[in-house]
Amino acid sequence: MRPTFGVGVPVKLVLCLLPVFLIVLGLGIWFGGLDSNAPRYSDESSVQVLSDSPAARWLRLPADERASALTSDFVAADDALRARVLQNLGEFRAAYKQLAPFMKVSAAPGGEAGLQLAQRIGSSLAHYGLGRAVKADSRLLPDRQRATLVLRGARDDAEIIQHLLAALSPYLSGDILVQFDDSRRIDQLELYLLGEPRFTAQGVALFSNTGGVVGGSSY
Repeated sequence: MRPTFGVGVPVKLVLCLLPVFLIVLGLGIWFGGLDSNAPRYSDESSVQVLSDSPAARWLRLPADERASALTSDFVAADDALRARVLQNLGEFRAAYKQLAPFMKVSAAPGGEAGLQLAQRIGSSLAHYGLGRAVKADSRLLPDRQRATLVLRGARDDAEIIQHLLAALSPYLSGDILVQFDDSRRIDQLELYLLGEPRFTAQGVALFSNTGGVVGGSSY
């Protein structure tokens, strides 16, 4: 008599099917884990979705509670702020390294503070191979009358984009317009700093929206 389990299933059959079961289980954990392994840093929940459409999404990066005294001159980020952003980006990279996201950061010409801020953000991204600062091509800049912060990427990557902005949010405050372009890969994200930021003493950059509708349906 062949050995069986209590339900009458031959032991040999179970042993043959066990590797298949383990492979299926492993694939489920791998693909299901891409979302469940999303970074859980403290700044993630602070990014608000103001409105959404097939073409774009308005997000609000958190306001800095210490923004009582502001200056238009560039202020370098203090050590605590930079450490917070780098920790966030490290967790973001660990969660999405298989997808290899990459973002170029540029500022509108003419504003020295904006250019220095783009360099700061690009340097932090470059620390983990997630992006870099680039010189802006004025012919390709978005309309600054609509928004002072614009990010371009694919709608399929909207949640990853939101997680990346949350990681950078200690550096930035204001409303950002995410314009969807489904021809862009996840390694072709672009962030544009179009306005003239004001800075807190800690180095947080605050952007004021210039469009007629903040978080509205007009894109």
